[in-house]
Amino acid sequence: MSEQEVFFSTTDVAEVAEKLRSVTAEYEELFNRLCKQIYVSIETQASASDQVAITLQYVEDALQAFSQNFPDNSHLACGKGCSHCCHFPIETPTQVITDITQYLLDTRSGSELAALKAKLQVNIQQRVPPLNRAPCPFLDEDNACTIYLKRPLSCRWFSSPDARLCEQSVKDGRNIGQHPVQSRIYQAASTALLAEQKKRTGSDQQVAFIPALLTELTKGT
Repeated sequence: MSEQEVFFSTTDVAEVAEKLRSVTAEYEELFNRLCKQIYVSIETQASASDQVAITLQYVEDALQAFSQNFPDNSHLACGKGCSHCCHFPIETPTQVITDITQYLLDTRSGSELAALKAKLQVNIQQRVPPLNRAPCPFLDEDNACTIYLKRPLSCRWFSSPDARLCEQSVKDGRNIGQHPVQSRIYQAASTALLAEQKKRTGSDQQVAFIPALLTELTKGT
């Protein structure tokens, strides 16, 4: 009697599982390597705006590379005029505050800056615990961002699959799942900026966007 041909064994399962663990570890390491690459590229840059610009270029390149090589069917509900996430309290590395401050000083008149500072102050007062929700002072009458190209990383990071969940979160503070790859890429970028910030200031903590921006604008005017 001839020996039966073997197509499956429990050993095969163990071997494939080990290969998957190895590949998964390599995949996870990609995000750590992205963070390190951004950090070594920005640590020699004296300008906060240059640091932010370099970081965002790496983010854009990474987003494109992951999209091309790891395609998925994820649907993002985010779009112009959908401003529910623009009610959330935002924190950011200090380089972003400096970058946005300089942009505003370069593009706004004295009267516009005075009006903006008043809006920022009102916004701070509107944000009360426990949710601290209020519409961002940079939203226009169409609920579009007036500093879109300069918006903080946290704003870019947001990637909701369902706008209704975002609307509900404004009211009840519920957590909203984010796109797994996009969120990891922006996390790596933020970590790199914070590492450079710590080297410079001793702190690796993000700052509250609106209060920190008001402080810097007040210094600059």
